[in-house]
Amino acid sequence: MDTETKDSRGQWSGSLGFVLAAIGSAVGLGNVWRFPYITGEYGGGAFVVVYIGCVLLVGIPVLLAELLIGKKTQRNAVGAFRSLRPRYPWAFTGWLGVVSGFVILSYYGVVGGWVLHYVYLSLINAFSASTPDNIAGLFGALGSNPLLQIFWHGVFMVFAVTFVAGGISRGIELGNKIMMPALFSLLSLLVAYALQTPGTGAAVEFLFRPRWEQLSPAAVLEALGQALFSMSLGMAAMVTYGSYLGKNSNMVRSAFTIAVGDTVVALLAGLVVFPIAFTFSLQPSAGPSLIFQTLPIAFSQLAAGYFVALAFFTLLSFAALTSAMSLLEVVAAYFIDERHWSRKKASWLLGGVIFVLGLPSDVSHDFLGFMDGIATNYLLPIGALLIALFVGWALRHHERQEAFDGMAKPTLAYYGWSFLIRFVSPVALLGIFLHQLRLI
Repeated sequence: MDTETKDSRGQWSGSLGFVLAAIGSAVGLGNVWRFPYITGEYGGGAFVVVYIGCVLLVGIPVLLAELLIGKKTQRNAVGAFRSLRPRYPWAFTGWLGVVSGFVILSYYGVVGGWVLHYVYLSLINAFSASTPDNIAGLFGALGSNPLLQIFWHGVFMVFAVTFVAGGISRGIELGNKIMMPALFSLLSLLVAYALQTPGTGAAVEFLFRPRWEQLSPAAVLEALGQALFSMSLGMAAMVTYGSYLGKNSNMVRSAFTIAVGDTVVALLAGLVVFPIAFTFSLQPSAGPSLIFQTLPIAFSQLAAGYFVALAFFTLLSFAALTSAMSLLEVVAAYFIDERHWSRKKASWLLGGVIFVLGLPSDVSHDFLGFMDGIATNYLLPIGALLIALFVGWALRHHERQEAFDGMAKPTLAYYGWSFLIRFVSPVALLGIFLHQLRLI
């Protein structure tokens, strides 16, 4: 590997930079957009309890497994599996992560473009002077204008590529150090505002009071799937980010911090969306339209609605962009490590290819849904399942123990994690996959 490639690879400046970047990868549209409406669809509090349980029993074990693979090898997703077990076809798992990066970012960039468009609409105060029908129709107007979607899609991708091309510490890490504190600040301000609306009581009860009679087996599996989707697991993003960790990094502490940060953002997003929804008698189970059609109507009727709308869509854009950076990095890291491309070449060329792959999703939302179905129904569950099986069964006992390096007495914690990653996580992940196939 030549000097340019080594320099292109880079490393996190410290544990804070890594944790913020990893939380940025995990915190995305899955938290601020998907979590509120899917919680609404499955009854509120009971779903939240099960979701947190899934994060603890499946999300954190798989997250720690991905970080272990990356830190141990200091390689991209494909190279990591290939170097650990060169005589076995486990490199397929890494390839699946690279393919997932291509597929997911191709349509994720389109949705990111929608968010940027709504930041612009908020900035020009497009909601306050319109009727509810006109506000709801703004999203339809965007969907029927492919050129407008392509424009914002392109702007979003340029932002993502620019950060990734800047390198690990001076690009991705710097971007997350700016955007993640800003996201938490905006989210906290929005929560404080939303909790003063008349719908707060009903929203808090809906979100935190479990109604177990409304909890179905499908809801449990959806909670598992949401935990996987929300924490960016199964797409090798955490393998890639883990490969830039220093030798003395505490992976267990980092994994818990990432999971807590990701879950807190999801719950805070619910405390923004649901009080406003109940204040205006909106359906919390309205689905994706809740964010782009229903909430803007509510914003137009709120005091200080201009600032609430602008803050909401700005934080949504930060969440989308930090996740997009990690998806592109999974793809770029392979070409940097294995093909010896410079970081700038890998970032801009591959970003351009992914942008072109996303153009059909700009033209057809049905195609976007088809691509999302491929990712969420097949790529992510299979990827996470293979990672759990690899760490649980292909790695040896002493190799798994490296996940707990730096801990004073890791014996009990290690055996608990080892049991989860070998038995509980694979069964749960297989259940998600079979549910998505409508087999259970």
